[in-house]
Amino acid sequence: MRYHPCLMTERADLLDLCDRMPAFPASVQRVLALASDMNTAPKELVRVVEHDPVLTLKLLKIANSAYFGLSRPIVSINHAVVYLGINTVRHVALAIAAIGAIPRQNSANFDTDDFLLHSLCTAVITRSLARKMRVAEVDAANYFVAGLLHDIGQVVFSQFEAPAYKEVLQTAQEKMRPIYSSEQDRFGADHSELGALLGERWQLPKRLTKAIRLHHVPPSRPGRNPMRDCLFVANLLSARLHLPTNGPPAMEEADLPAWVFQQFGGDFDSILQHLDGIESELAVATEMFHQ
Repeated sequence: MRYHPCLMTERADLLDLCDRMPAFPASVQRVLALASDMNTAPKELVRVVEHDPVLTLKLLKIANSAYFGLSRPIVSINHAVVYLGINTVRHVALAIAAIGAIPRQNSANFDTDDFLLHSLCTAVITRSLARKMRVAEVDAANYFVAGLLHDIGQVVFSQFEAPAYKEVLQTAQEKMRPIYSSEQDRFGADHSELGALLGERWQLPKRLTKAIRLHHVPPSRPGRNPMRDCLFVANLLSARLHLPTNGPPAMEEADLPAWVFQQFGGDFDSILQHLDGIESELAVATEMFHQ
């Protein structure tokens, strides 16, 4: 690597780490490319997915799960595209591939089970907040993906900067500092920036990569990027429900701007109380993406 072992400040250095992540299966890459093209015919997407039996089975399992709650069974990829839409199928395929790409072992003492629990919990809450804001149900699936992938940069650091990241995690825990703060000290960048760059590599929508990049930064006012608003709050609520083992919550309730409570209703406990069924949805999501 070209960067100094104690500081990573150049965008090229971060991109180099992104390029070392395992490539998606060819079928998923093709799905992402087709769904990014506004001129793609649904039948083209169906043809690609149907040629990958594993992806087909997982997509059908998720499409028929309680997560989407469709009134009729989805028996084919064609049905999934018709009833869920091309973008939702694209993002579900991305979620399947992203979780499948996460190595279960690392030498940084990074707890991948804890990571997945926090990611799924954040995804479920982000989607629930989107519903609270009356986001269309199909688009709410994109909010779920934002929550699922918001910390993916941590995975990249833990895999390809393991010795340094082990120190980052230890420092965060010993000094009771947020992980992203220790990352910035060690690398000159944090997992939100790295995750956003990886999202750009994966050709995610711009508003999604922006939400990932800014999920630790409270917006001065809401509404410019509702996905970012929901993800920012969901990340904090998720940590309240399932406190990560490394480091304290990124921000205390007292430090939040007033708009958070005005928009989503009361303090953290009140917001969670009015998001009915979070734990049951988390159980469904965990089963849905279980490898």
